[in-house]
Amino acid sequence: MPPSLPSIFYDLSSTALGISAIVGVLFFYTLVKMLGFGSSNQFPVEGRTVVITGGSEGMGKAVACQLAEKGANVVIVARTLQKLQESMEAIRGSATNVSKQRFHYISADLTQPEECERIISEVTEWNDGMPPDIVWCCAGYCHPGYFIETSIKTLKDQMDTVYWTAANTAHAILKKWLVPINPSHQRPLPRRHLIFTCSTLAFVPITGYAPYSPAKAAMRSLSDTLSQEIEIYNGSRASKERAKATPADVRIHTVFPMGILSPGFDNEQQIKPALTKQLESADRPQTPKEVAKIAIEAIERGEYLITTMFVGDIMKGSALGPSPRNSWFRDTFTGWLSNLVFLQVVPDLRKQAYLWGKKHGIPTDSS
Repeated sequence: MPPSLPSIFYDLSSTALGISAIVGVLFFYTLVKMLGFGSSNQFPVEGRTVVITGGSEGMGKAVACQLAEKGANVVIVARTLQKLQESMEAIRGSATNVSKQRFHYISADLTQPEECERIISEVTEWNDGMPPDIVWCCAGYCHPGYFIETSIKTLKDQMDTVYWTAANTAHAILKKWLVPINPSHQRPLPRRHLIFTCSTLAFVPITGYAPYSPAKAAMRSLSDTLSQEIEIYNGSRASKERAKATPADVRIHTVFPMGILSPGFDNEQQIKPALTKQLESADRPQTPKEVAKIAIEAIERGEYLITTMFVGDIMKGSALGPSPRNSWFRDTFTGWLSNLVFLQVVPDLRKQAYLWGKKHGIPTDSS
């Protein structure tokens, strides 16, 4: 054999063979998943109506454009009317068949539960009396900073704009979707999807994100709870006592990006502590289009907790706990790997924070 090959190819010990087998199986499994062999699209959107909150820019806008390209009818929701109008032109321009597809935008403050109910009612009326088939929660922004350097008002605002916009939207749409019907009076409907956009910070906290991380952790917990609770309603459709059941199965998904290059990210960088930037140096921000494409493909495969890069996979593996797995094999393997990685990572994060304080002293607004 050529001397340039790694030494593991010469070592025929049981340990090396075992590692090689595991890596080979993992590679083959990942390749099958990436190419989609043996699986059908579990997220068809052509002709279906999608509501995307935070759809006027960033990831939300990218999701809207890509689903429009796949034939969906798209409704975007945000606060600023001008941004909505500008984004709507790009979304229409992405449509696969603009003569058949429909598009709409709504200005609303999603921190108010009654506004979320108004949105769902307005979309239902616009959609010929049927509630939307898919709701994707992308609203929210990040305000990084040290905990005691951040005002209580900002801490509350982060929980409102990150967690409560998603929880309010979920509450409003699930009340529409889960109304019982007599199955004999209506044909079965295709599966519906509720999608949250979270962050890998829900798995691994980083110094400087105390205003933001707790809200994302709460969203992840809500997602896990709903993924269980929704099965009550899905099960009603298989019950022998089918006098009343929900009209369609519902699936929950949550996406965990890392940094996303967007106007919000630019604003975040201006106020982010320097130590935070140092600690997250492994994060290579992705474009909104990249994140949207990866997320949509994962939902099409039927995945539940979705990360968008390898570092995110490792972060997820360290914190899966009782969350449902996308794959028992892949997630278990990643969890084992993560446990080894984070033996070093967590002490290193704490050490870097300690050394930063030793060098720079108590944080100020500029540090």
